[in-house]
Amino acid sequence: MSRGTVGSVLASLPERRNRYVLYSLACHAETAPIELEVLVRDVAAWERNETTASVSDDAFETVLEDLSQTRLPTLSYRGLVEFDPLSGLVGRPSYSTLANVLLDWLARIELASRF
Repeated sequence: MSRGTVGSVLASLPERRNRYVLYSLACHAETAPIELEVLVRDVAAWERNETTASVSDDAFETVLEDLSQTRLPTLSYRGLVEFDPLSGLVGRPSYSTLANVLLDWLARIELASRF
């Protein structure tokens, strides 16, 4: 599977948390790369339908561990994120045009009032 293509996006979509990672990176595309903490707060807030400021420490730690240990390395392998665990920065490489359109469309549907 090629990296950063529709196929790699589709392989990542079944998991809601993966989708939220990709949506967050799209939201912050103009300021990328972003700090891992920003990404974690976005994902945790969307999962709980709350604001980023109200994410509890426990929720933050749970999402942080999952993203840093599992999700981000997998998404990085698929060419969908650029993750540097030493600096704690997460970015998004260039996707194919179709992959960008697909993610934008899905985010607008799934996060209609929050995106």
